[in-house]
Amino acid sequence: MKPLLMLALLALAAEMALAQPSATTGTGQLGITLSSYGRVRAGAYPYVSTDRELDRLSLVVAQSSSAVYDYTEDSDSTAEVARILTIAGVDSAMETLADNEYTMLPPKVKVRTAVLGWLNQNYFIVRFTVIADTTGLGTLRFGAIVVPRVGKIYGGETVKYNAANQTASFFRVGDSPMSYWGLRALGPQVTGVRSMDWDDYSADPDADAATDSMRYAMTAYTGFDAEVVAGSNGSVYSVNTGSKAFAAKGDSAVLYYAVAYGPTENDMNTAMTAAAAKYAMLVTSVRRTESPAPSAFSLGGNYPNPFNPSTKIPFSVAQGSDVRLSVHDALGRVVSVVVDRRMEPGQYVATFDASSLSAGIYYYTMTAGRFTETKKMLLVK
Repeated sequence: MKPLLMLALLALAAEMALAQPSATTGTGQLGITLSSYGRVRAGAYPYVSTDRELDRLSLVVAQSSSAVYDYTEDSDSTAEVARILTIAGVDSAMETLADNEYTMLPPKVKVRTAVLGWLNQNYFIVRFTVIADTTGLGTLRFGAIVVPRVGKIYGGETVKYNAANQTASFFRVGDSPMSYWGLRALGPQVTGVRSMDWDDYSADPDADAATDSMRYAMTAYTGFDAEVVAGSNGSVYSVNTGSKAFAAKGDSAVLYYAVAYGPTENDMNTAMTAAAAKYAMLVTSVRRTESPAPSAFSLGGNYPNPFNPSTKIPFSVAQGSDVRLSVHDALGRVVSVVVDRRMEPGQYVATFDASSLSAGIYYYTMTAGRFTETKKMLLVK
């Protein structure tokens, strides 16, 4: 990728990556670590990051064969480093916002990564929000990249796609005990799965040295590779979710993926089915009123205000948009994300539960495309 500049920065980037802030949470069954650059790692309990079996899940945003946003070469942390936060209807959550301000290489985007978990479940959901950081980006393609480390080692694993449950999984035949990990696109739907031996993907057996043209080809792939048995250096695969046109700064796309684990393939598939059901509940947790479709975006005053422990926040969506409704404390830190998904035109009411927060003044902000509005509310206890 942009070889002259990137080769010069490679050593520095690798050194910085070792020190990047991260956050770790879990479901009681799985442990998950999120870096400030947007890399997700996971393993079964008892969990420490060094015992991970999902070595990396990260998003690729591809504009062309020479302009690709990737975790390895482009992603840089922002003021919103990886942190634990509260999200309505979720038992444990982490979030970070990364960009490519450091390299200043196209496409100029920000990527918000949120990890959502539920108690005693063998799955979690990852939500990627891609935000245009300039105008005229055109069509961007998306793919979630997975690097397996099954049994805590690289190599010899099998990667396969099951069309029946739309899951791309990895495991190693003959391991005892067995571990099965799967990734499924929840929304938008999967448009292709590209699975590769590591040595065909990267010229470096020990690091991700893939080119932009390789990453673009992976995200543009619309086939479904059936099965790959990795060589000694491991494998990599991409679960793709198509593309979207970005015209204005602030245009966005929200992508949901589920990660599921099980000691058998059936257990992993059962967990994946539960994840899909949870996703369906997650994206319908905001109530749409029967009022006529509004002519403009708006954010209403919460009621009651002051409140304890919950309050309702009305808002209007004038046209189909990716909508985010977040709550911040007096220092500007995000303490909860109430809504973060694609929404159709209509008037909505979201419920914000502040049971876990201290009394005080909070601010809630709605963002939808180029529309942004913030209001104040008071929590009393």
